[in-house]
Amino acid sequence: MKGWQITEKGKLEQINKIESLSGVDSVKVKITRTLITEEDVAEFSGEDKSVKFPIIPTRSAVGQITELAQDSPYLSKGVRVFLSPVKPCGKCYHCALGKPSECYNFDIAGRTSDGFLKDFAVLDSSDVYPLPPTVKDDDAVYIDYVTLAIAAIDKLKIEKGEHVAIFGSSVLGCIVAQLIIYYQGVPILIGNDESSLLPAKKSGIYYTIKAGNRTEKEISTLTGGRMVGKVVYLSRSGISPDLAYKVAAPSARVALVGYSYPNLKIPFGAAMAKQLTNICVTNGYGFAEAAINILSNKAIDLTNYKLAVTKMEAIEDNFAAGLKDYESGKPVSNILINMLG
Repeated sequence: MKGWQITEKGKLEQINKIESLSGVDSVKVKITRTLITEEDVAEFSGEDKSVKFPIIPTRSAVGQITELAQDSPYLSKGVRVFLSPVKPCGKCYHCALGKPSECYNFDIAGRTSDGFLKDFAVLDSSDVYPLPPTVKDDDAVYIDYVTLAIAAIDKLKIEKGEHVAIFGSSVLGCIVAQLIIYYQGVPILIGNDESSLLPAKKSGIYYTIKAGNRTEKEISTLTGGRMVGKVVYLSRSGISPDLAYKVAAPSARVALVGYSYPNLKIPFGAAMAKQLTNICVTNGYGFAEAAINILSNKAIDLTNYKLAVTKMEAIEDNFAAGLKDYESGKPVSNILINMLG
């Protein structure tokens, strides 16, 4: 196996080791695409002290099965699959109760264990999901994003016709907004600048607002003064959480959504005064099949977020460029890596 691991702050090293089938239910997958995200670059910067080095980054990947430890009725060599980055521990209280989606100690690829920036990976067969021909590899790398969006919407309990404010106009924010439309809600997408909102507008998101001093008033106008009963705040939106809590109506539900947790200052005084319900969503475990179905049926449009595909040879340069942007406060673009060479 050839892979890349972060060994210390700002240092990426190529490694080679044997990746063999590890159990009676394991499968070996040739990774074809993986996605370098802002979370990976944040880990590379050394900002997140909870991530221990060395570690192989990236959590979004697709590939093809090359080996199986035993015959399977639904998996075989050559089948294209999505690799789930989240695995419940199977030992905690909630896992013992049969509620793995509420696990205390999720194993998360690229964060608590090695991720998918490598040419081969060995997983349990329950952690890979076959992909239909209608879901191409370049879209399938976003399945993890879609699962996270579904999990947030599921916990918010959005009602038909209800306004929902989404803070963060990244591809994840746009996916959340499109899924809210799919579930018959009315999304209001808030971003830091007009350029970040443009792809969302092209994807059919009608209400978009640039974050600033007028945001609260604009949302009040859109909602007839009611404000919003549901809020989605993306942890890496770059927008002050104060604004998200200002637009929340009394007794609203606020979902704090993201894979990683920068040092956010949540205004709990405002939350208590309005009797808000805070919900934390850090993964989309249990929603992979739903996400694949949504992509297969073209329920969301990712065409305005197509990325240039780069080769493995450019991985170190990609991380270096991402780190430069991250440390200067610029947005960090997702980078799609072709792991076939």
